Amino acid sequence: MRAEFPHLYYEVSGPVATITLNRPQVLNACNYAIKHDLKAALERVRDDAGARVLVIRGAGRAFCAGIDLKELSTGGIDERNFALWEECLRMIEQLDKVSICLMHGYAFGSGVQIALACDLRVTTPSTRIGLPAGREGLLPGLSVWRLARYVGMGRAKELALWGDSVDGTRARDIGLVSALVSDERRDEEFEALVRKTVDAASWGVRATRLAMTELEDMDFDAAFGRYMEYQRRGLKSADFAEAMAAYREKRAPAWT
Repeated sequence: MRAEFPHLYYEVSGPVATITLNRPQVLNACNYAIKHDLKAALERVRDDAGARVLVIRGAGRAFCAGIDLKELSTGGIDERNFALWEECLRMIEQLDKVSICLMHGYAFGSGVQIALACDLRVTTPSTRIGLPAGREGLLPGLSVWRLARYVGMGRAKELALWGDSVDGTRARDIGLVSALVSDERRDEEFEALVRKTVDAASWGVRATRLAMTELEDMDFDAAFGRYMEYQRRGLKSADFAEAMAAYREKRAPAWT
């Protein structure tokens, strides 16, 4: 199933829902309208009980070149844009799906912010990744909140304050990226990682990613109580029953 939006398209194939940013003529730079499309697509992902994995990628030569500077410079992007954008990113974080994105070509500003909201970030060695918002007199979104959780405060400040870009290899080395795929076989190798994610996406794994987001800022007692709620649900889930049956029968589990 495929749905076309003005600035992106949305596809579902079995347990995988894919959102592809589709403004290749401007390297998928994010204008105000694409954020409305993204929210609508994410609502579909949220409501699709059969989807276990969300894939986000970009059409053309780049994942996302950041905010649409032409629209920004002519007053087409105001405060409402930034609130809507963060609403979309939080929706990604709060889905009961494992999210994985592929950054290629360029991932600046908004592209990095999307990636930080995802569970798993994949890129190529040649991809340029950076947060240049300060050069436009703005903050780089809530990467001011997310980025240090992945790379540490020192490296986060280097990236956000100087605004210099790094390549994919450096991004992997500092913990910003989960995995590298080759430039030559990017799509094939990324699809293998998507399949690996699908194979792992039991209810327990999906609850794990929710818990890791939700519990991070709780004190121990609150975190323990919420963890036990998730674990009780896991013990009652069909995926747990299937995992135990697969173990007894010496086969791989089949999530439904």
